[in-house]
Amino acid sequence: MRLPAGYTLLIAPRVRAAVRDDLVPLLGAWLLAPSFALPPGAERLAAGRGGAYRVELPGGVRAVVRLYRRGGLLARAVRETYLGVRPRPLRELAITAEARRRGVAAVEVLAARVDGRLAYRGALVTAELAGAATLVEALRAARTSAARQAVAATAGAAVATLHAAGISHADLNLTNILVHPGPTGTAAALVDFDRARLSTGPLGLAARRRNLRRLARSLAKLDPHGALAGPEDARAFRAAYGARGGEPCAC
Repeated sequence: MRLPAGYTLLIAPRVRAAVRDDLVPLLGAWLLAPSFALPPGAERLAAGRGGAYRVELPGGVRAVVRLYRRGGLLARAVRETYLGVRPRPLRELAITAEARRRGVAAVEVLAARVDGRLAYRGALVTAELAGAATLVEALRAARTSAARQAVAATAGAAVATLHAAGISHADLNLTNILVHPGPTGTAAALVDFDRARLSTGPLGLAARRRNLRRLARSLAKLDPHGALAGPEDARAFRAAYGARGGEPCAC
């Protein structure tokens, strides 16, 4: 697989790692170790499938390490092993880099590790966003209606930019949108581009609606009683989405 500009591919007998060029001296030995180990003091994060950790890497680099884990029924039999000649960690690195190139607020991938060949395990290392919380956490922490609407609008603008860039997120949900302090106020960034699809132009209406319905299902699952986000918050999301060029949505 061809890596985007700015990354170096490192190869050991059973391990491959793609690393941002300037981080090769700091992270190369750790990523190519025969047995992958998290740095001391790794803090497990609650979001996702339980395989994400906040860590401090050599050189004081603050990052999040995500170990690839399956979901759904298959996870009961095979939790961490994948099959294929196009390893998902390297593909996700490439797609995330392309999303960022297209102007999407995606969290930067610092490195990816693939352990094995046809059957493999993987890990992704992303830059830590200081003060970030998942969208569901940010809605829960908002103390006023105005604050919730501001969070919803921030998320709507980020998703609109994603769709305008021609990217369909395969798992758009309230835990894959991060809300964090930005230079001019609250900002949002997207993570987990595993299985995302790229288009040559902006997403069509049908693809947008499918993606947005997935986000709406996530909200219904995590907030079944409407305690975190009500009609006014949904309107704020739709308004921000439309203002960034998104088609009207029913989310």
